[in-house]
Amino acid sequence: MIGTGDLREPAPAGASGRGRRAALLVAGTALVAWSAVHLAGLGASWTQAWHMIAHLGWRWPIGLGVVWLLGLVVHTSVLTASLPGLSHRRALTLNLSGSAVSNVLPLGGVAGTVLNLGMVRGWGHTGLEFARFVVVSKAWDLIAKLIMPLVAVAALLLAHAGPFGHRLLWLVCAAVCAAAGVLVVAALLGRAAPLLRLVALAERAWVRLRRRRPDLDPGWSAATAALLEGTDRLVRRRWAELSWGMAGYWVLQGALLWLSFKAIHVYLPWPVILAGLVAERLLTLAAITPGGAGLVEAGTIAVLIALGADPTGALAGVLLYRAFVFVAEIPVGGLATALWLLGRRLAT
Repeated sequence: MIGTGDLREPAPAGASGRGRRAALLVAGTALVAWSAVHLAGLGASWTQAWHMIAHLGWRWPIGLGVVWLLGLVVHTSVLTASLPGLSHRRALTLNLSGSAVSNVLPLGGVAGTVLNLGMVRGWGHTGLEFARFVVVSKAWDLIAKLIMPLVAVAALLLAHAGPFGHRLLWLVCAAVCAAAGVLVVAALLGRAAPLLRLVALAERAWVRLRRRRPDLDPGWSAATAALLEGTDRLVRRRWAELSWGMAGYWVLQGALLWLSFKAIHVYLPWPVILAGLVAERLLTLAAITPGGAGLVEAGTIAVLIALGADPTGALAGVLLYRAFVFVAEIPVGGLATALWLLGRRLAT
């Protein structure tokens, strides 16, 4: 997806900033390595999983690729609604190019955003329009990721799918996420007071934790209010396009995950597939490693195993799915970026 770097506040500079980024990357890599060993301990066979993927017929990769690309095309509705005047073709280019950069660089969201900003300015849009575009499109994506856990938990409970202990705890956690999503929706529609109050509370708690002086507060409340400025008019006009585009994208992502398991002859109940999809989408928010690689797969596989999936089958299915939504975006996005650069050079 499009890079998510902050347009208003530069990334930490100097040795301390680089040190924090390096520490996060090392911690993420260590967690990925531990997860790989732990999966083997749960009975997942890496050799067998690769064997299942390697012996797919040629029709399956083509079919899965079509579903993946169709999902990206549908998602362009979210992007064109967030930036009036943006065509679907250019929206697809933005999406792929931002993903290509984000998926190869640690914490690469900022680099992806900078690249997308250059593209958008070259197409005649202003920096302010791009800032609003990033806020609205990423906020709508965040809203879906916060609301869908409640849908997944409800589906699992109604279907009695998988061993599902601590039901009340899961319901409460999912409900809290959904409530947070509703707050973001309200803020985008111009009713930001509840969200700003929560941000102010978090800001004060952070200041006390770090024992900073009040004049050195991080300014979260002011930054949040500034980012939300003007989004209400855009969202009120384009909410239907934003919603249908995001819903269609999620449906096609779910279809891709289901087909990835079907391709390797692993059949899971649809509530379990939905739970795996929600886990994968939610975990992409923790993009410590490039594109969340390793962390996303490990977390998604763990959720599926907890819900009764065969460990090796869960491993193979998730790896196949991520080969499209993560790995394929790198060369395809690189090609899209190269074509944009070529077109820009020919136009000058």
